[in-house]
Amino acid sequence: MQFNVPQFLEVEDKIVGPLTLKQFGYLGGTGAILFFLYQYAEFWLFMLASIPLTLFALALAFLKINGRPFITILGASINYIIKGRMFIWKKNRI
Repeated sequence: MQFNVPQFLEVEDKIVGPLTLKQFGYLGGTGAILFFLYQYAEFWLFMLASIPLTLFALALAFLKINGRPFITILGASINYIIKGRMFIWKKNRI
């Protein structure tokens, strides 16, 4: 009996045009935040916040470091900073 083995498991489906659902969520969520900032905040605050938020959303959506998504790298970095580390020293006996 033969079974079809799924190929390309790491490729996500393109849901919204050329974007995956995650990418669209990151960009759409940031767009909504920027829209509310534009409506309810002073213009200088909107301009000050829009550049870093846009760059962060673009990094979440498109940046890959060593083939891994930026959100994975970001989570690992935060986990490394927050969790304690234990350094064990063993004296080498020569």
